[in-house]
Amino acid sequence: MINLSVASRSLAAARSVDPNVSPAAVRAAVEVAMAEQLREIRRPRHDAEPERDH
Repeated sequence: MINLSVASRSLAAARSVDPNVSPAAVRAAVEVAMAEQLREIRRPRHDAEPERDH
């Protein structure tokens, strides 16, 4: 499990897009993005191009 806190700069950046965004929403978005990134890293590379004979 990853423990996150929302930096004031991150919250300010999010609020420049949506002035009503809450720290909890920013934190949740970061958690989802990190989880997706970890899935991508751990995903087997079955979709990669097959090696070509030269």
